[in-house]
Amino acid sequence: ADLNGEVHHDGQIWSRALWDIRQALGNVRADTVILQGSFDFPGTSMPDLANRTVAAAQQLYGNAAANAVRQAFVARGILT
Repeated sequence: ADLNGEVHHDGQIWSRALWDIRQALGNVRADTVILQGSFDFPGTSMPDLANRTVAAAQQLYGNAAANAVRQAFVARGILT
């Protein structure tokens, strides 16, 4: 609900979700998941990128990682 389309404000919300992912997965796995999810991203929306990141976690590290990544985005209001 706090996402408002202002790039710097929304970026803070996004960054906190990425920090939460780092805390959940560790720095190497988190960086790998985040980068993999970002490859060839067409820049459509924050939820689209979040879903791609969840899919990357699933593909690379399985259900537990994907659930942790999804929860980080849900906690910040990026995914529902």
